[in-house]
Amino acid sequence: MRAYRWPWAIPGASTAAILAGVALTSQVPVPDTTYLMLDAVVGLTFPLVGALIVTRRPRNPLGWLFCLSGAGLALQALAGGYAVYGEAHAWPGTALAAWVVNWVFFTGFGPLFLLPILLPDGRPPSPRWRWVLATLVGAAAVLQVLLMFRDRIWVWGREDPNPLGFVPTGLASAWFAVVIVAMAVAGVVALAIRVRFAEDRRQLLPVLAAALAIAVAVVVDATPPDDLPLLGVWLEALTLPLLPAATAVAIFRYRLFDVEVLIRRTVVYVVVTGVLLGAYLTTVATFAALLREHDGVLEPLLGTAVVAVAFAPARHAVQQAVARLLFGNRGDPAAALSRLGQRLEASADPTRLLDGAAETVAHTLRLPSVAVMAADGSPVSVVGGVPETGVRLPLLSGGHLEGELRAAPRSPGEELSPLDLAVLDDLGRHLAVALAAVRLAGEVQASRERLVIAREEERRRLRRDLHDGLGPGLAAICIRLDLIRATAPAGLNDTLSKELGEVRQLTHGMVGDIRRIVNDLRPPALDELGLGGALEDLVLDTAPDPGSGPVVAVRVPEPLPDLPAAVEVAAYRISQEALANALRHADASSVEICARAEPQQLLLEIRDDGRGLPDTVVEGVGSGSMRERAAELGGLLRRTSSPGKGTIVEAVLPL
Repeated sequence: MRAYRWPWAIPGASTAAILAGVALTSQVPVPDTTYLMLDAVVGLTFPLVGALIVTRRPRNPLGWLFCLSGAGLALQALAGGYAVYGEAHAWPGTALAAWVVNWVFFTGFGPLFLLPILLPDGRPPSPRWRWVLATLVGAAAVLQVLLMFRDRIWVWGREDPNPLGFVPTGLASAWFAVVIVAMAVAGVVALAIRVRFAEDRRQLLPVLAAALAIAVAVVVDATPPDDLPLLGVWLEALTLPLLPAATAVAIFRYRLFDVEVLIRRTVVYVVVTGVLLGAYLTTVATFAALLREHDGVLEPLLGTAVVAVAFAPARHAVQQAVARLLFGNRGDPAAALSRLGQRLEASADPTRLLDGAAETVAHTLRLPSVAVMAADGSPVSVVGGVPETGVRLPLLSGGHLEGELRAAPRSPGEELSPLDLAVLDDLGRHLAVALAAVRLAGEVQASRERLVIAREEERRRLRRDLHDGLGPGLAAICIRLDLIRATAPAGLNDTLSKELGEVRQLTHGMVGDIRRIVNDLRPPALDELGLGGALEDLVLDTAPDPGSGPVVAVRVPEPLPDLPAAVEVAAYRISQEALANALRHADASSVEICARAEPQQLLLEIRDDGRGLPDTVVEGVGSGSMRERAAELGGLLRRTSSPGKGTIVEAVLPL
């Protein structure tokens, strides 16, 4: 989209109006200049951010509202200065200027409070907010008319009758307080809703904090303490600049409006100009008071000298600050590496070692999007989406390609500097080692899962073979021996009969051993009844008699598919241990076991209504075994509790 430069005339004109108004007002005595200070604060800050947005996004109403807010208060400062100075020097049009002072400020003050509702895209949070916005705009329009035709004219603390006025000032003041408070509160609520549902909350958190501070100041101004009637105005003067400042942070740090490179680079000169202008005015005013010179020659010369001496260090300091804001720690690679090392060290799970690594790189260099990709092209860590353009840095560890680091430029069409690339290269070496560790940890986990699955499948095969083959064969031998003894001649040798009995007893003992081995290999109910039936059988064997303990129920909403042997055993053992804990420790009145199959995973939940977990949970052998059974399959086990609402054990087992 084409960038426009002419909107920069708006903050220039607002600054000129503020300076002219302050200069004219300072030449004559006035009762109160507090609101002039408020005009200066808003008129100097809001148009700057508005011009930044308008130059890149002229169709976004936010930029124009920022400009209008500052321009309205700047015009009040100019009109007020002209009114008081012109009246003292018999200038024409001072009555018109005084009348304008009473309402032109709200032309900027009203739109100012619509900004939080429309940030960051220029639209309300949802279609349901349109009627709220329409109501506030209508109320503001009514207030604008009331201010234009109220019966009193106020200029810097002095009140005179309004020849065009017929609206009581008390009514206008009351309506003003209601409208401003309603707009401020609505802005905070709208931003809070956006923050709650935003994908990247960091963009809007500074703006929400600023809107909340402004709302507090507005409420205080609407109901000021008797001993501090101007407290609200001072609070507004302190908090109103926070909104453009927070928006500027969102623009530069989180790229809220994708401002062009040219606009970003002008920030240095704008800030330097503002600082030097302030230094010049301060120097002139200070030396005028100290030297009491009235010819107007020495003070400007001294001010010019101060500006000339301070220009270089001020420009260097501002450049350093803006560079840190826009480009992060690229000038300090050691700090960037230290931050990444701390992030990697904080991860306790080897498979999640790179969680947040992309965010660290993006934060370090103030990049909009960064992605760490595995060798197979799958994203491992992403912030701001996977960049389609920009830098693609291969991540090598021990000569093996572990993946790729992708980084998007700060603005479309902008290339990263050699210093940026050098920092990315340093970070990439550490990321490659971490990526290799993640890959090896994943391979170990996958091998562990395959081993567990193979073990349980082999146990199921052995149990089937023993139960269906060897066990029945030995039982048949016992029966055969009994038949031999029963059909043997009456004169059978006692020794032979005794030996047949011993062989039968030995065979019978072997049958018992086979049954024991079969039962130890795998819970028999799993093969006979399936997981759902096995859980019901477990409840019948474990739960107390009706009336003497909690009611235990098993719920399987849908028939379970054929499950891997390892998943069946893990689900059964986890349920067995969780049920035992609930019966033994929970003091519950009911326990429910629920098993549900979803695509690629089995969900298991054991819920009771007992006393819940203690404040300090010490994991015992049983709880550790549940977690280990889920982990060895690559699953997850969670235990949650609420006081008086019982405990929930949730297991997610991949299929």
